[in-house]
Amino acid sequence: MPTAEAELPTREELLSGALPPGKRASALLFAIESQTAHLVAQSQRATALYLTKKALEERERAFLEALSAGREPYPPPTIQQLERYAPRWQPLVAEAGASLRAALANALAHKYVFTQKDVSGIRAALGLDEGAVQQAYQRLYREPLSSIYAPQVAPGDRIRWALSALAARLEGLPPFWVAFALTLPVGPGLLALPIAVADVGPLPAVVLLIIFGLINALTAAALAESVARCGVTRFGLGYLGQLVSEYLGGAASLLLTSIVAVNNFLVLIVFYIGVAGTLEGATRLPAELWIAGLFAVGLYFLSRRSLSSTVASSLVIALINVTLLIILPLFAIPYIEPANLAHAKLPFAGGQPFDPSVLQLVFGVMLSNYFSHMLIANYARVIIRRDASARSWIWGSIASIGLTTLISCLWVLTFNGAISPETLASSTGTALTALAAQTGPAVNWLGAIFVILSLGMACIHISLGLLFLIEERLPAPSEGRLGARARFLLSVSPVAAVFLVTEWLSITDSGSFAGLLGFVGVISLPLLAGIFPVLLVAASRRKGGFVPGLVLRVLGNRAVLVGTYLLFLGSIFMHGLVIWDSPVRRAATVVVGCIVLGVTGLTLQRRALGTRIVVELREDLSLDGKSMFNITAGGQPAKAKVWLNYESGDQHSEAASGEVEDLHGLRQATFHLPATGARELKVWAHRITPEGSSTSLPACVEVHCGNDRKEYDLQSSGGQVVLPLPDGECRLEVRLRETSST
Repeated sequence: MPTAEAELPTREELLSGALPPGKRASALLFAIESQTAHLVAQSQRATALYLTKKALEERERAFLEALSAGREPYPPPTIQQLERYAPRWQPLVAEAGASLRAALANALAHKYVFTQKDVSGIRAALGLDEGAVQQAYQRLYREPLSSIYAPQVAPGDRIRWALSALAARLEGLPPFWVAFALTLPVGPGLLALPIAVADVGPLPAVVLLIIFGLINALTAAALAESVARCGVTRFGLGYLGQLVSEYLGGAASLLLTSIVAVNNFLVLIVFYIGVAGTLEGATRLPAELWIAGLFAVGLYFLSRRSLSSTVASSLVIALINVTLLIILPLFAIPYIEPANLAHAKLPFAGGQPFDPSVLQLVFGVMLSNYFSHMLIANYARVIIRRDASARSWIWGSIASIGLTTLISCLWVLTFNGAISPETLASSTGTALTALAAQTGPAVNWLGAIFVILSLGMACIHISLGLLFLIEERLPAPSEGRLGARARFLLSVSPVAAVFLVTEWLSITDSGSFAGLLGFVGVISLPLLAGIFPVLLVAASRRKGGFVPGLVLRVLGNRAVLVGTYLLFLGSIFMHGLVIWDSPVRRAATVVVGCIVLGVTGLTLQRRALGTRIVVELREDLSLDGKSMFNITAGGQPAKAKVWLNYESGDQHSEAASGEVEDLHGLRQATFHLPATGARELKVWAHRITPEGSSTSLPACVEVHCGNDRKEYDLQSSGGQVVLPLPDGECRLEVRLRETSST
C-alpha cells in the first residue's frame, strides 16, 4: 500500500508495465478503493439535507488531500461496496493487461473474503471469467484463479451481502418511485394535525386538507421544475440557497438563509418536545431524560459530522413510516363517535361569530404537514442523473403530496372521530399521546418507532445543518485563531441552546408541540413552501439553462403565480394583525411579512424576472455521457449558428444543442447568438466527472456585441460567467486552453 512519503503512480504508469505486476496491482487496488470510498461518500452526501456548499467543499478537499498523501480512505470501502460500484471504477482497469488483472484479483483475495457468485460485477470489470486472465493467474501464482473465491462466508458477511443487494434493488427502482418515496412529507405536521383542527371539526378539516394539498402540489411542482432547469442543482453544485442566489439574487438568498436558520432552531425545539413526549408515554421515563438522551445522540453524530445515511436507507425509512402511519389510525376506528365526526366550528358558518383562536394552529400546522420542499431541493440531483428529462422527478413530487393528503384525511377522520375536540384541543404533546390514553399502550410503542425514525432522524439532520451554518462563519482552521475543540464547541452552541430551552419548557410544562409547530409554520413555511417556489419558477422559466420534459402550463399562468404569492404573504399578515393573540407573536410575524415585501421589491427591481441566454459547453465523462453544447433563451431552446473548430477541421451547424465529437481536439467554439430581447448572458464551460460532479473547464470566452468586446477567464470564475447583454446579435468565442480530462 502506498505510504504518505511515496509518490502515487499515475494511471498511465500503473498500466504501462514499468512496475512489477504485484506492485502495480497494489497501487491500482488503492486507486479503486479510493474512488469507491469517494462514491460512497457522495451517496451519503445526497441525503445530507442541510449540508452547506462550504462544508461540501471542505469534505472534497480533505478527500483529495488524503488521496494525494497516499492515505487509506476512511472509512475504508467494504467488498460489498467495491462490488456495487464496479461499473463506476471499471474504467481504471479498462486498458490493463491480463497479468495486471490477475495480480489485482490476487490482491483483492488477500484483503477481502468473497464467494464467486457474490462478485459478478467485479468479475466482469476485471474479466476474471476470461481465459487469458485465468491463464495469467496460473502462470503468476501456480494455482487456478478459482482459488481466490471462498467456499462460503461468515453469517455476518452473508447479512451484509443481502443488505447490499437490497440497497441496490431499492436504488434501482424506477426514478418515479424513488422520487415519490424520497419526497414524502410525512412526520411532524401529521402528529399535530388532529390537535390543530380539533375546534374546526373533522369534516371541514378534510375539505381544508384537500385545498392545502392542491396548493402545495402546485408549489412542489414549481420548485421541482425550477431545480430541473438549473445546472447548479442539476449537477450537484449547490442546494436551495445556491438556487435562490442563481435566479433571485443575493438579497433573496440572504433572506432564505436567515429564515432556514431560524426555522431549524425553532423546529429542533419542537421535535425534541415531540420525541421526548412520545417516548415518555411509551416508557414512563420522564421527558427531561429523553431530551438529554436525544441531545447526547445528536452530539455523537455532530462529532462525526455525518449521519452516514444513504438513498437506500432513506427509502427503507420512508416505507416503514408510511406503513406505521396507515396502521396507527386503525386503533382509533372502534372508538369513533358520530358526535365527534359531526362537530364543526367555522367562523361565520351557521351563525358562528369570528373567533380567531379557532384558526391559530390550522394554517401553520397544515403547511408543516405538506412541507416537502427542502426534500425536493436536495434530492433532485439523485433522480435527474437517472432521468435527465426530470419528468419522473416532477410527477413523483406531486404524487407524494397526493398520498400525504389521503393519509392526512384518514388521520383526521379517525383521531378526531375517536377523541373529543376538548381533549385534543387541550393536548400539549402529539396526537399519539392523546390516542394512546384512550386505546392503550400499543399506540405509544408504535408511535415511538415512528417518532424515532421521523422526528429523531430529522433532529440529527437539522443539528448538522446548524453545525455547518455556524462553521461557515468561523475563521478557517488554517488561520490558527481557534483550535479544533473551540471550533466544535462554538459550532454546537445552537444545538446546546436548543437542549437547554427544551429542558426548561419541559420542566415548566410550558411547551406545546402543536402550538410551537403552528407558530413556526406561519413565520417560515409561507416563504419556503409558497413564496420562494413561485418566484423561482417564474425566474427559471426566463433564465433556466435546461428545459425539463414536463412543463405544466398552469405554473406559467400569471394569475396563478400572483394569487399564490399573495395567498402566502397574506397569511403572514393575517396572523400578525388578526389571528395571533400574543403581542410577541404578532410583532414577529408582521416584521417577517414586511421583510418579505421589501426583499421581493428589491429582487424585482434588480430584474430577477428578466430573460437570460445560457450557452453551455459540457464535457461529460460519466457513464454513457456525451460532450455537447446547449443554448437556451428565455428558458426555451434557442437556435444559433455554431462553428466548432477542431484540429482536424471545422464543423458548422445551426441548432440549439449538439454533440461535440472530440472535445480534446476542439480549439474553439464560436456561437452567433440572434437578438432575443434577453438582458443577461451566461456562459458555462464545465466537465462532468465520472462521479457525476461538475468542475470548470480551463477555458476563456470573448464576447463581441456590436463594437464592444470583453474577455473572461472561465476557470477562475468556476467555469461560468453572467454578464449584461445589450440589444442585438452577439458572437461568443470559447477557447479551451487545455482539454485533458486527467
